[in-house]
Amino acid sequence: MKNYSDDFEDFDEIELSDVWTPPARAKVPRKPKQTRSGMIAQMVERAILERPSPGAAKREPKPKPGRKETFYSLVEENRAKSSFSPTFGGLSTAKNHVSKHESEWIFTYLGRFYEEHLITDVLRRVKSGKEATVYCCAADPRTGVDLLAGKVYHERMFRSLKNDSLYREGRELLDDEGKEMRGRRIKVAMAKKTSFGQQLRHVTWLTNEFEALKRLHAAGADVPRPLIHSENAILMGYVGDRERAGDALINVRLSRNEARPLFDRLMWNIDLMFANNLVHGDLSAHNILYWEGAATIIDFPQAVVPFVNPNAYALLTRDIKRVCDYFFRYGIEADAELLTRELWSKYVPS
Repeated sequence: MKNYSDDFEDFDEIELSDVWTPPARAKVPRKPKQTRSGMIAQMVERAILERPSPGAAKREPKPKPGRKETFYSLVEENRAKSSFSPTFGGLSTAKNHVSKHESEWIFTYLGRFYEEHLITDVLRRVKSGKEATVYCCAADPRTGVDLLAGKVYHERMFRSLKNDSLYREGRELLDDEGKEMRGRRIKVAMAKKTSFGQQLRHVTWLTNEFEALKRLHAAGADVPRPLIHSENAILMGYVGDRERAGDALINVRLSRNEARPLFDRLMWNIDLMFANNLVHGDLSAHNILYWEGAATIIDFPQAVVPFVNPNAYALLTRDIKRVCDYFFRYGIEADAELLTRELWSKYVPS
């Protein structure tokens, strides 16, 4: 057998220095673990370094926008997206001043009626009272009429409203869709007049008027025809023409010949309201409009249901007495107490 070890004798001896070896890995010092006390010390040191010098001016925090600024900014965003450009909202003269706030709420609360193709323009302010402001609007031809009235409620009215509990007794609390709201939370919020409760009062007040108008107009009463309502406004029939609106009866001088028929017609309306389970609750010559010999009854947010509200009889008596007092100046004598008893006994079983 051949000995292979003999073959290696012919090779030169290999030096170890001629063979490549990898370089030695440098040792990386291990980072010491940071203790909790060390971390706190580091945070304190950083806070000291970043603290402004005594002479440096303090940075004032950027103020957050208030509700009014937020409202205006949202309106501007919506305005940029809409083609609604009301004539009246853009006017501002010494005789007919339009504040920025009024201009914005015209755009916000009546703008929906424009988007719904019910109005094409807001022409002028008709009446501004403690409860709401009414505007004369140019109606869209598809509505079949020339003019419509846009009633926008004042938000501050619900902050100053003190006696609405007189009218709310026994009334269903309706949401903005006309559906009844129930629950202890709702009653407590309204009783304590929290911000949520104030909003509920606002919604129920407006919805109550819209539902009352809808019911009475369908029954044939002399009231404006309600079309639609938004969260803060009602669009309804308009009394008057483009030059002027119907006058409140308190400002009208009637002839002797038209006083009696008008009185009888108003008493017929009061009877019709009662037959449809409603008492106006605040009826007077101030919220009866006169136009071309006819009367139209307006302002129904406080209307009550006679069979459930314990104040209904007193409210009905007051309504009738105010109407009788106005027509007394034209020689019409009527016993308000007797008329109330007769009407009540006609519909309320004893």
